[in-house]
Amino acid sequence: TNTVVVSDARDAVSYPCGRRQLQELLLPFVRVAALLRHHLFGGSLPEIQAPRQEFVRLVYYLELVTDGMEWSAWSAARALPAGAAAAARCWARELGAAAARGQLVVRRILRGLHADWAAPALLALPRDYDRLFTYYHERVCLQCGAVPKEASVCLLCGTLVCLKQNCCRQHQVAEAVRHAMECGGGTGIFLVVTSTYIIVIRGRRACLWGSLYLDDYDEEDRDLKRGKPLYLSQDRLELLQAQWLAHRFDHTKRTWVWHRDSL
Repeated sequence: TNTVVVSDARDAVSYPCGRRQLQELLLPFVRVAALLRHHLFGGSLPEIQAPRQEFVRLVYYLELVTDGMEWSAWSAARALPAGAAAAARCWARELGAAAARGQLVVRRILRGLHADWAAPALLALPRDYDRLFTYYHERVCLQCGAVPKEASVCLLCGTLVCLKQNCCRQHQVAEAVRHAMECGGGTGIFLVVTSTYIIVIRGRRACLWGSLYLDDYDEEDRDLKRGKPLYLSQDRLELLQAQWLAHRFDHTKRTWVWHRDSL
């Protein structure tokens, strides 16, 4: 990668407001572009020792700027191609004209600007299991309109599915398996409301992961037979989410079975 020349007084340098805002708006795109280059073409990502250096390091990594320079001479505008300013002004004029006409799409675009980026996360769950059970008890399935016998909640999007039932089967594929394909690209994580257990679907296999809700003694209550109050285990939730984000289910569970499209 190219070497960036940075002066020792870099922390004392203050950008004009417009340039600083430009850098902040470009940073999310530059991050994604750098990750794409890293995964597509290999090579190590640049080492970033301070947040102030992130944009500069990534711009050099992407070869948007190739000449080294002092930090005092650096500007985020240097990462833009020739003609970018004119193109941006033209786009802004067209956007303003469309907004003046009251187009709904433009309003949605403007509302979506400056959106905060967040890492993928599973569904936020209540601490008390009673609240979860009460919320989904007697709730009907949107596919068949009936109350599921084994109501299961997708922890990726919150959809209620009929687990192991024929009512929502399409083309010989049960609803949970089909939903895993549509929602998670073949991976589905479902909380069975009537038993507190987590079922993980990976392609044509499935397994019982365990329960996220434990009693005061950190014990599970499968099928709710003991009737004790259950509370969300934050450690288990973080473990489940970490395995999902890292695609590690295949390496951490040994009790996989063939679901035969029947879940």
